[in-house]
Amino acid sequence: MYSLNEFFAILDKIAPIKYSLMQIERGDYDNSGIIVNLHDEVKKVLFSLDLSVEAVKKAKRLKCDTVVTHHPAIYHPIKALDVGGDTAAAALAVRYGQNVISMHLNLDVVSGGIDDCLCAGLGGAEYKFINGLDDNAHYGREFRVEGTLAEFKKRISKTFATQKVLVYGNLKNKAGICASFCGGGSEYALSYARGGGIADTVITSDMPHHVLKELTERGKQVIILTHYSSENYGFKRFYETVKDKTFGKADCFYFEDKRFL
Repeated sequence: MYSLNEFFAILDKIAPIKYSLMQIERGDYDNSGIIVNLHDEVKKVLFSLDLSVEAVKKAKRLKCDTVVTHHPAIYHPIKALDVGGDTAAAALAVRYGQNVISMHLNLDVVSGGIDDCLCAGLGGAEYKFINGLDDNAHYGREFRVEGTLAEFKKRISKTFATQKVLVYGNLKNKAGICASFCGGGSEYALSYARGGGIADTVITSDMPHHVLKELTERGKQVIILTHYSSENYGFKRFYETVKDKTFGKADCFYFEDKRFL
């Protein structure tokens, strides 16, 4: 068993919360850390990319006292908790006595984190960083992959366990040099392209049409993953790392929400 602060310290050592604060200083928005603090005993922990009603109910069935998410359980300030409204998951977590910790932008950028894992899953064994905070934290990777876009799409679907992969470009073209950004990285992708980024193919999620149009007119091929599949892959590895480090003192479980893969 851990105290809540002891358990959070393990997470923070892997993905220091300081990187979330550094991203905020650069203009991003985040709300990472201990979001719901109800008690000081951590014995059973559920990891879930999102704090959803399904995840909270799964945690209850497993008798978990704590939930760790990637996306902030409470992102913007809220005025009320309502089990029947858009705050239902947080309200239920409180009802069931579950602590909630969220590790968001800090886990995105840290070495070995979500963005790193996306690049690795895409086949970027050797890569260059695009945006850096310090020697241990970066966002965006540039790398080369072999094969056509059709072959690349097939590998992505298998690796990330999803059939929801959109490709904008001739499937017979080479994938070539790629630039990847985990989660909703459209604005970073656009900034990269406007700054002379050499990638043939840009990979991210949640891309608005105006960004897609500009990237296409700049000669870029675009691959769009679901936000969930682009980050679930790396969050699983975070869970596995924490599970190994806490073995014998806390039981860790993983919830994969197949609705969003």
